Amino acid sequence: NFEPRRSAAIPGYVASRQVPLLYMPVRGGPEARVVEWLECFGGVERNFVQKTLRQWKRAHPGHRSFTVLRHPVDRAWAAFQEARGAGLSPEQRNIIGRVHGVAFPKQGASVDEERAAFIAFLRFLKRNIAGQTGFRTAAGWASQTAVMQGFALFNGPDAVLREDRLAEGLGWVCAEIGVAMPPLRGADPSGLDALMTDEVEEAARDAYQRDYMGFGFGPRPKAGQAA
Repeated sequence: NFEPRRSAAIPGYVASRQVPLLYMPVRGGPEARVVEWLECFGGVERNFVQKTLRQWKRAHPGHRSFTVLRHPVDRAWAAFQEARGAGLSPEQRNIIGRVHGVAFPKQGASVDEERAAFIAFLRFLKRNIAGQTGFRTAAGWASQTAVMQGFALFNGPDAVLREDRLAEGLGWVCAEIGVAMPPLRGADPSGLDALMTDEVEEAARDAYQRDYMGFGFGPRPKAGQAA
């Protein structure tokens, strides 16, 4: 394993002001959806350092921390969408395209063009995670295994939830601290179902072998199916 080690990423944590819940986001996951849910308890606190995080914990006895895992294909798709947008500079996209063969499709591209670009991006991610591209491994590209190992440098989460059973998982966390479960909005459609083939799944598994093995992910389910 040549993947760069991750830090605990404490500045990215999001805590409730009113209830003892701390969210430790895995970049590339359903972060906006979870933070929106957490805000239902009366606002959130952000931008922690170790000192302020310890202060929050002391002020919220009985606290529970949690994170949310996302299926590797969906997470890689989120990284792909970010990379083709504001996530990379035009120069970086040009290098990835010229050196690593990722032809980011333009608006109005066909499904086949989108799929081919995504597969090329997954193959780039495999090399990037292995430290073979000269590009920094962004937090949203890193394996979820490495992110979790980074969390453990400070404190690992009490609960590791799954996006496909998010409402159930958050309900359990609420029961742990004795509060009612606020409403959780549904997931936004990703448009990924139309692109899925065995080749896409195989490329994702190749890039994120540690996550498939370590967290027991199976083939990506279609919309409405459980993982």
